[in-house]
Amino acid sequence: MYQAEIRIRYPSTSFAESVKGALSPDDKAASGSVEVSSTVSGKILTVQVMGANRFETLHATLQDIFRCIHAAEASLMKLGSAGS
Repeated sequence: MYQAEIRIRYPSTSFAESVKGALSPDDKAASGSVEVSSTVSGKILTVQVMGANRFETLHATLQDIFRCIHAAEASLMKLGSAGS
């Protein structure tokens, strides 16, 4: 079994919580035996991927998660700069 953990520090807890919220559909939509969970502790978002039977499955899941994180971050940055 393959597993991975991603930890990202953000400027604020609310920013980390917002990114986590954007990832929550992925937590539920992980396919097969792959489990994805995300938590926030302070300013740190932790995403855990567990139960991948093949490295390729883990790799594809991580790529999807990073795409979602990037999109969430970009949207939040736009919203933040739009209010300035």
